[in-house]
Amino acid sequence: MLRLLALSLLLLSSTISAKTLPATQFKSTQNFINKMVKEHRFNKNELMLIFSKIELTIADKSKEKIKKKKKPKSKPMAWDKYKGLFLTQTRIQNGVKFWNDNLDTLKRAETTYNVPIEIMVAILGIETSYGHNKGTHPTFETLVKRAFGNYRRRNFYKKELESFLLMSRENAIPVLAIKGSYAGAMGYPQFIASSYRHYAVDFNQDGKIDLFSDPIDAIGSIANYFDKHQWHDFGEIARPISLSSTHLKYAKRSTNKPKKNTQYWRNKGLSIDSDIPNKTKLAFIRLPQQKIDETWLTFWNFYVLTRYNHDNRYAMAAYQLSEKIKQQFNQNNH
Repeated sequence: MLRLLALSLLLLSSTISAKTLPATQFKSTQNFINKMVKEHRFNKNELMLIFSKIELTIADKSKEKIKKKKKPKSKPMAWDKYKGLFLTQTRIQNGVKFWNDNLDTLKRAETTYNVPIEIMVAILGIETSYGHNKGTHPTFETLVKRAFGNYRRRNFYKKELESFLLMSRENAIPVLAIKGSYAGAMGYPQFIASSYRHYAVDFNQDGKIDLFSDPIDAIGSIANYFDKHQWHDFGEIARPISLSSTHLKYAKRSTNKPKKNTQYWRNKGLSIDSDIPNKTKLAFIRLPQQKIDETWLTFWNFYVLTRYNHDNRYAMAAYQLSEKIKQQFNQNNH
C-alpha cells in the first residue's frame, strides 16, 4: 500500500509539474498576437481563434529542476552512408522523368537565372522526391509550439511564425490548411516561411505564388534562391583532391567559405590542378567516412549550395545527384 501511495504521489507530482493550455492562455503568445495586430494590422479576434486551437505544455518553473546528465554528442552519419540515402537509381530515374516532364520550364529557369537545370532537379529530388513527400505536419502548430514551447531556438521560430502568417495572408492560403516538415519547411522546395517570402516567385505568371501544388513556381523559386545567393553562372562546384597530412588541416568538416585564391594555396604547397586560375577562390572540405575521410576542393558554388542546407554532406549529395541525373538524361536523349 505504501508503495502504491508513493507511486500515486509521484504520478500526481509529474502531472502538476506541467500545464497544458490553449496557446492564448500564455503571456508570450498574447504579446506576439498584439505585435502582429499592431505592426501588421492583423485582426486580433481571428488570431485569437486560430491560436486557441493549439495547446502548449509548459513546465512549471517553480518546481525544482532536476539536473539531467548531458547526452554524449552523437557522431554525424558517415558520408558513405549518407550519400547512399540520396544517390539511388530510383531517385536518378525519377529526376530524369521530372526533367522531361518539365523541360520547357526548366530551360526557361536556367536561361533566366543561369542556374543549371540539373541543380534545380537534384534539390527537388532530395527535398521532396520531386514533390511526392512534402510533409504531413500542420505548419502553424509546428511553429507555435517551437516559438512558445521549450525549444532552444524560440526566437528563430517566433520570426518564422511571423513570416508564416504574413506569407499565408499575402498568398491567400488558409493558415490551418498548410502542412510541411516536422521543422516547418513547406512545399516542393521545402522553403521555410521567411525564404518563401523572400525568394519564391510567380514563375508561371498566374498572379499567385504556389509552392505547394505548382512545380513551375517551385522550379523558378529554387533558381531564384540560388541566384539571390550569388550563384556564379555555370561555375564549377567541386573536385576531389588528395591532401597530405600536412595540408589536411585546411579541409574542414563544417561549412568552409572560399576566401583565399588559388595562388595563396599553391604558395602553401598544395598541388592544385593547373587549369584553375590563380585568382579563383577555393576552400577545402572533409567528408567523414567509416574508414578514410574524403577530401574535396570546393568552389564558390559549393558554398552557395550550403546556403540551402548548411551541411557539407547535403551540398555534396545535391551536387553528385545532379551530375548523375544529367548523365542519365543525356544518355537517354542521344
